[in-house]
Amino acid sequence: IWQGYRAEMDNPAMLILLPPMLRNRKDILFGNMPEIYDFHNKIFLHSLEKCLRAPERVGCCFLDRVEDFQMYEKYCQNKPRSESLWRQCSESSFFQECQRKLEHKLGLDSYLLKPVQRLTKYQLLLKELLKYSTSCDGVQELQEALVAMLDLLKSVNDSMHQISITGYDVSRSE
Repeated sequence: IWQGYRAEMDNPAMLILLPPMLRNRKDILFGNMPEIYDFHNKIFLHSLEKCLRAPERVGCCFLDRVEDFQMYEKYCQNKPRSESLWRQCSESSFFQECQRKLEHKLGLDSYLLKPVQRLTKYQLLLKELLKYSTSCDGVQELQEALVAMLDLLKSVNDSMHQISITGYDVSRSE
């Protein structure tokens, strides 16, 4: 998604269709999606694939990378800015043309939501694994991984609420 759309934003032939407000603002629109993509593609996926023969290690995969998952918090914190920019230029012929070229059924905004959805799915997947792993090796690690993902979700939610509070005066909070 980000590779296709970002490439089109750099394509001289598409420059005429690119809304002026979008120029030099790819980082706002996509946030740190490239970082998330690289983490999953180059690191986390390979760790999980190693668990095909040792499923009891799935919990450890999450625990070993728990700090890496913090990148989702940065993505989520940027989401309001990204959505605002998207709303301003979503109807542009640039995005319509990109969607056509990339043969996407959904608009870019649907794909920009995927990292947020993935973050919530992790805890659901870990819960499901725990449900069927009651007396297996690795249950403790699965439980710890679930707690870590729930903590991350809480942290992301808390930071999103904090960002949405406008005009908050710390000195008056006593």
